[in-house]
Amino acid sequence: DGKPTSWTGSLASLLFSTYTFLFTNIPPGDKCFDYLYSNPGLNTVSQTITIPTTGNYDFSALVACFVNNPLVTCEYTLTINGQNFPLTGATNVPGADPSIFLPVTALGITLPAGTYDLVITSVYVAEDSTSVYIASASLMPAGGGSGDPHMVGFQGQVFDYIGEAGQVINLVTDPELQVNALLNLQKVGVNSFMPGPVMMEMAFVTRGHTVVINAGGYQKEETAFVTVDGVSLPVGQSFLDGILSVTFTAVNTNSQLLGLTGNDHIVAQADVKLEGLYEFRVFMIENGKDNLHHTKWVTNFPRRFLDFNASLVDLDRRPHGVLGRTAA
Repeated sequence: DGKPTSWTGSLASLLFSTYTFLFTNIPPGDKCFDYLYSNPGLNTVSQTITIPTTGNYDFSALVACFVNNPLVTCEYTLTINGQNFPLTGATNVPGADPSIFLPVTALGITLPAGTYDLVITSVYVAEDSTSVYIASASLMPAGGGSGDPHMVGFQGQVFDYIGEAGQVINLVTDPELQVNALLNLQKVGVNSFMPGPVMMEMAFVTRGHTVVINAGGYQKEETAFVTVDGVSLPVGQSFLDGILSVTFTAVNTNSQLLGLTGNDHIVAQADVKLEGLYEFRVFMIENGKDNLHHTKWVTNFPRRFLDFNASLVDLDRRPHGVLGRTAA
């Protein structure tokens, strides 16, 4: 359809009798026809795409690989015109007949307008033959916010939002979705705070539901949480109604390993999706524990805040708001 998200060229249709998988967790966006794979024995899938405008993009795909040795595991890399981008998500995946395709992502890729060759490669430590399988892939305009807060627009615009503690900012206003963020300061002492307000809470209002994501409080026991219509969503659980899905997942990693800026510790993430319209991934950050194991507090007050990535799935939408207006 002309959008830079199709992966149909030069890929063969997968015979259903040769590979078993479940039809679950396929991300929105343009998808391949049926399910596609590279030629047997080859460990790459490639596609030439044309990007009409310079912008910031998120890459996501559902991948699997097959090798002769069931003990061998696969990892994946993304190459765009010879430049490698780390794919996070599915790592150390068993290579022999996995039951489902697993998601991989590369976030915040800035690309000028032009034509690009994209290649996914499966990496394995063995001399067995391998094939990489792909269920779907997309490259969608992405934006986001981090820190106090530093913003990236849907077309790659980089700017800072200079706000005040206690201020609520409108990030996106759309007939189907409104996204707001509450700014506040990080506490470092009984009566002292770090300069520069950060995002402490985000609210997503759809036609039928309200989702609130909170980074947690100033006390150590006041951890991050997610609510849907005022009801707590437990960690590891999801909420689904129509085109809205919300998933709350525990995480224990450094922000840089997920392709984010800064050097922060992420303890959880929440995915808020309106199928075919928007995808948000909100990261709950908690600094203040030891850098090695993140089990012992080394500060009196946790430094908690939110970062987020956002993908504009429907390229024809023209939302308003601090982030939304960058789509025009």
